[in-house]
Amino acid sequence: MWSGNLISRLGDGVFTVAIALEALQVDRQATGLAYVLAARAIPGVVLSLLGGVVVDRWPRRTALLAADLTQAAAVAAVAALIAMHSVALWQLVVMAVVFGTADAFSGPAFMALIPELLPAEQLTQANALNSTSNELTVNLIGPTVGGVAVAIVGTAAAFGFDAASFLVSAAALAAVHHRSRPAASGKSVMAEAWEGIHYIVSRRWLFVLLLGAAVANLVGMGPYFVLLPVLVRHVLHASPLVLGLVYASAGAAGVLASLAVARLGSPQRLVEVMWAAYATSGLLVAGLAFVPNAWLAALLVAGSAGAVVYGDVLYFTKLQTSVPVHLMGRVSSVSYVMVGTLTPVGMVIGGLAATVIGARAAFLASGLLAAACGLVLLIPGARTMDAQP
Repeated sequence: MWSGNLISRLGDGVFTVAIALEALQVDRQATGLAYVLAARAIPGVVLSLLGGVVVDRWPRRTALLAADLTQAAAVAAVAALIAMHSVALWQLVVMAVVFGTADAFSGPAFMALIPELLPAEQLTQANALNSTSNELTVNLIGPTVGGVAVAIVGTAAAFGFDAASFLVSAAALAAVHHRSRPAASGKSVMAEAWEGIHYIVSRRWLFVLLLGAAVANLVGMGPYFVLLPVLVRHVLHASPLVLGLVYASAGAAGVLASLAVARLGSPQRLVEVMWAAYATSGLLVAGLAFVPNAWLAALLVAGSAGAVVYGDVLYFTKLQTSVPVHLMGRVSSVSYVMVGTLTPVGMVIGGLAATVIGARAAFLASGLLAAACGLVLLIPGARTMDAQP
């Protein structure tokens, strides 16, 4: 499972650079890129709750296989259109919608399958390993390869590589002999979905954390996805290769952060440490408003990404060790819905802000607002992990 995911994530890293450059090529306005990114995020949010219920009813491996094959077909179709010089913005949006739909099922399935394959005492190291490989591929090697590939052979080849990586991942998953299937509960889809919602609402620290993260994604992460390529390409006038290296700097920092968690383990004051990391990330994003060149931008991107990855690994481990196995798919999907619902809106806001006030001013406002979300720790009960509605 890990090997197949590693190859697929490498393709995703190439895709990250290719989709940004292709969208900006088809429509030079930042809003065009925002629409493409939002089109991928929206189905992932809207369908994630259904995905969690399905994952808790059917084998998690089957959901991952179906998602890989669906995404391979969508990316291959766009690669062919680009090669024939007939791609339009709406076709990129359609591909993004297909991607997001598959993500709604693969995300909860991946999160829920890990505790089935490993004992609880190995989950922190397993999440650190997954995070390390994810950062190496999606945010370090993949973007670097993507920048080089686009500069030399174009975006069609980059999309083709991503499509092939999904097929390799599907083949690897087919070789996994784990065949666990959750026992039937006899309840309706809505009743099972409500169990996941109730679990989160009954734990104030988790509920407040997810609400704070949702707002942080609206004002911080959503705009960041759109503003970074606009800043590097249109404001700093850097090449596609340099954009790939800026993305790669985030991956390098993410690797170090993941290794730090693996070495140090979870801290005693886990919630406070998580939010300190997220707030630090926001402040570094605000610093992007003042960078004179792409290399300093890469340094700030690296610091911001490292802080987010450190907090995320702690969060995922806590979730997997706290939530009952039979609820894991639903709780993770509800978490994703709560955190990700506002992200597509943030992407559109980021595109509009870049057009109206410029990428630099948008980064300053975005980063400061995201850092301020750490104030949720002042809410009573936000730091205790007991069941407390």
